[in-house]
Amino acid sequence: MQVPDLLAHCTTPPAWHAWSRHLLDQLMPTDAPVLVGHSSASTLAAELATKLPARGIIIVDGDIPPAQGRAPPVRPALRDFIRNLARADGTLPVWSRWFEQHPERAALIGLDRLSQRPGAFAAFESGLPTMHVDWFDDSVELARWDHVPAGFIQASPIYDHATAEALRRGWPVERLNGTHLHPTLCPAETAQAILKITDQLIT
Repeated sequence: MQVPDLLAHCTTPPAWHAWSRHLLDQLMPTDAPVLVGHSSASTLAAELATKLPARGIIIVDGDIPPAQGRAPPVRPALRDFIRNLARADGTLPVWSRWFEQHPERAALIGLDRLSQRPGAFAAFESGLPTMHVDWFDDSVELARWDHVPAGFIQASPIYDHATAEALRRGWPVERLNGTHLHPTLCPAETAQAILKITDQLIT
């Protein structure tokens, strides 16, 4: 298993369209990997699947990217929400502060639960980059990837729509009945779901 920490090696986040290229620089060569992408990283997993001999893709609580073509980092509605958070210089609060005025959204994400553990919350926030609002105007140009076997893990109700689409496509689906931050809050359960989907994709 490889979990490349791109932000640990970059003083500023790379452009969205260049992110997967930076990931490729950190990945050790391996035969037929199964690629896992959480949240917006679902697009990066799809893009990497066109550059590596991937055996499968697993999306964890994220949107299903288009089969090919332009893929921005977030949906238009979220991009509009983000624009209203920008300071005069275009910088944004760190991601964990975006939903301070939206407690219901924060609960769906799991920020309320994480904030009850001050040490863990501080460690989580320390790894979040400061982003500029214009970063979200970028896009990845996806080559066709939907020939690769794929599965879906739903961690929160935020992605009911993506779960429905995954089921429509006949993908294996696991539901965790948690929050968007389930991989952080409940890593063992998330890992078990990933392994279960992986077994279905490669057998």
